[in-house]
Amino acid sequence: MIKQYENTLRKLIIDVLGDADESDYNIPKNITNKWFKKRTSEQDKNDGFLFEKRIIFYADFENLGLIIDENWQKFAPILNDKKRFFVFLNEIEHFKKIIDSGKNLIKSQDNLLSGILSDLKNTITIYNNKNNLVDDYFISITKISDNLGTSWTNSNQENQQKPVLKVGDDYELLVQANDPKDRQIEYQLSHFTGKLRINQDSKRFNFKIEKEFVGQNTMLIIKAFTKDIDYVNESIFKIYLTVLPE
Repeated sequence: MIKQYENTLRKLIIDVLGDADESDYNIPKNITNKWFKKRTSEQDKNDGFLFEKRIIFYADFENLGLIIDENWQKFAPILNDKKRFFVFLNEIEHFKKIIDSGKNLIKSQDNLLSGILSDLKNTITIYNNKNNLVDDYFISITKISDNLGTSWTNSNQENQQKPVLKVGDDYELLVQANDPKDRQIEYQLSHFTGKLRINQDSKRFNFKIEKEFVGQNTMLIIKAFTKDIDYVNESIFKIYLTVLPE
């Protein structure tokens, strides 16, 4: 749950301040330089590939609180009570230190952690509801990355990159999707002709490029969806490949 809290803060910071390398988080340069070093190290460790390129995901936990503190005027409409927010943040940081030391939280601490996480999500949801955002109700695919270093987001869907592969290549896709109500997400990958269809719980797809895929504009359709609810809740994303024959 600590990781959920942490990533909820990261996504909030992205929504408010952006996720570009040059985004101004209004904090000392020596701190952001550490993030870039961590990302480079991660890239080197994975043979030059990064599934997560957004620099805020390389920030330490304590950096997140600093960013919100230094930019409080921008976060105030969402988080409302600064003192209350930082009391809860300090509790989470205390719990994180306990877990990092190899110890377990006692039941009362675990219950408090769950409550703080729910409170943060609810606070964000209430703010979004006031602004009538569709994202409060429906799942969305936010990003897709492959093992060639290509990534697609909603903002670049109209002018997306087209990777070049050959028959026999092993191909991997990682789908990042968000459901605002934290329901179980399922994933589907299919070829536009129906020659390939994979349904799974995992957001990571691994498959081999077959000869049936050969073409300049091979389209793959990725769907993220939730089941067993009373309305259709799905997000569909199309990516295009160029596949060369053997």
